[in-house]
Amino acid sequence: MPRIGALLSLSREHHSSLVIARAARQVAENGDNAACVTMMQRIEEHWQTVLCEHFAREEQLLRLAADAVDATSADRILAEHAELRSLACGPCELDLPARVQRFGELLAAHVRYEERVLFPQLQSHPSVDSATTEST
Repeated sequence: MPRIGALLSLSREHHSSLVIARAARQVAENGDNAACVTMMQRIEEHWQTVLCEHFAREEQLLRLAADAVDATSADRILAEHAELRSLACGPCELDLPARVQRFGELLAAHVRYEERVLFPQLQSHPSVDSATTEST
């Protein structure tokens, strides 16, 4: 389904996140600690340049169109945002390869869920068509 309004730019940004997720999973599978360090730097950069603002815009849309999204989907999105935030730039109890692996797996699953489940729910809401993609 073609995306409209605020969802268009968010959907486009998902591609770069899927690329990072795939790279993270590949690096973690190899188990090379130096490569994991480099990958973690890429993850942190992606967080700063894309995901931080991306998540803020998605969360704004969840608030604007709360009546269009089922509670389970909204709860899942917010929980995954929190975990991805922690994995990307917060304290984490996982060792580095496990952290990189978890980030890659979760980000890929998260993007696919948004595209397949959340965005179709949001797209039907009139405020999303006219919403800006800037956070408040």
